[in-house]
Amino acid sequence: MLKNKAKFFRALGDETRLTILSYLLEHSYCACDFTPLTEKDQTTVSKHLKVLVEAGVLKYEKRGRNVIYSIRDEGIREILFVLGIGEIKPCCNGPENSLISCRDGTEDKKEGKEKS
Repeated sequence: MLKNKAKFFRALGDETRLTILSYLLEHSYCACDFTPLTEKDQTTVSKHLKVLVEAGVLKYEKRGRNVIYSIRDEGIREILFVLGIGEIKPCCNGPENSLISCRDGTEDKKEGKEKS
């Protein structure tokens, strides 16, 4: 149990992973969406997502060619909010400034607005 907790906190010890988590606190994202959001290449993003899944922070679902990531459960979500991770965002990169090409179709609305 102690090893799992250490793995959890190690997973939070990286700026890119914290950025990924801050977006996932809003809604689910396809793995491909994190390349422009983090300004990292797809290989790097995939490695970070794998660390977060293995630490029990994220879960994923395959939908066709896409892999959709989300926070594992509400308990994890609450911990991340308490730690202030929801407030972490790069100043000029936000979901509203990026093209979200393969997000989950059920999440097409953000704050009552249609994504174009």
